[in-house]
Amino acid sequence: MTTRNTRSTGSTPNDQTPDIAQLIAQQVQNDIPNIVTQVTAGIDNRRRSGGDQSGEGGSGSSQECTYKTFMSCKPKEFHGKEGAVGLLSWFDSMESVLHISKCSDNRKVEYVACQLQGRALTWWNIQVQTRGREAAYNLSWEDFKKLLIEEYFPKSELQKLEAEFWNHSMKGMDVDKYTCNAPFPFS
Repeated sequence: MTTRNTRSTGSTPNDQTPDIAQLIAQQVQNDIPNIVTQVTAGIDNRRRSGGDQSGEGGSGSSQECTYKTFMSCKPKEFHGKEGAVGLLSWFDSMESVLHISKCSDNRKVEYVACQLQGRALTWWNIQVQTRGREAAYNLSWEDFKKLLIEEYFPKSELQKLEAEFWNHSMKGMDVDKYTCNAPFPFS
């Protein structure tokens, strides 16, 4: 039987394992402060940019609009008896409030619908029952406006306003008084 000659380095595989484990432990120990610093900086940046899902932190400049924020802009109510011009004026007012409060598209109808009162609220409640709550509140702002126009701005009213507009003339007033007293504010 032949014996095989092997070289001995004087260390066994078990002797090397503690050295590698010790090196890894030392490296992790050295990297922990850097990791903690990076994670903390990431959290701070997210809060500052409004990305914190808790709704807190940061300057709030890009934070999503809440109902409280929306209501702090004092939005006007719509009752359904204001007529076509009143409806258009209400739309303008609501769009200003939605812009100022930075209301997200998915909340616009939900928040604005709370400003419907009287006959308009009854009409909206029927829409919610017919379409289902989720579908009604997920309407786009433009689709919501179209529904209101169909209900509160009949074609006959539109034709009447168009005729009045085309036959409108300036009598006895200067241009400033005319534009301030016109049924359609000029801007």
